[in-house]
Amino acid sequence: MSKSSRSRGGDGFRKTTFTVRSFLPGVARFVRNLPALVRARRADRVSDAFAEKIMLAVTAVNECQYCTRYHSDLALETGVDEGTVRQILEGDVGTAVDDDELPALAFAQRYAEADESPGREAVTDLRAAYGAETAADVQAFVRAIYFGNLLGNSYDAVRFVAARRVRRARRCLEATRTGVARAAERVRERCPI
Repeated sequence: MSKSSRSRGGDGFRKTTFTVRSFLPGVARFVRNLPALVRARRADRVSDAFAEKIMLAVTAVNECQYCTRYHSDLALETGVDEGTVRQILEGDVGTAVDDDELPALAFAQRYAEADESPGREAVTDLRAAYGAETAADVQAFVRAIYFGNLLGNSYDAVRFVAARRVRRARRCLEATRTGVARAAERVRERCPI
């Protein structure tokens, strides 16, 4: 069951977005995830800097411009250096973080690449690395940012399509105006008044 769409056609917009059919289920998944996200924030098993790195790893896959800007700024505010932010956004988590953070960021990337279906082995590996509670916290952050990424990308997709239609309509109007002007000129030439 496809939960989102990665536009691959000739429409020019190539980021993962919600589809008409996937939007409401996506909202429902986000709402179901909220209690886990609140628990993760309150438990403080995942530091703010670590949470921002996790969110950037997902955002690097989905390329949401709004989440990139926002979470890059938050990461810097929490003490993550600019080089690390840049490496994560380039998808290079292996050299961007310490070995203790790598399993979470690798999971985050896999989750985004696999359209929210990273597979049982990825979840098992995450739990083995952090224990059940911290793994659940990591998953809560990953699910939240994935939803935000797709929401931002969907907004951009709508804007992209609307702008394309406006450009097409302007070209059509210009062609019509030019055609009418030429026809009027021909009439004037043939029937001088």
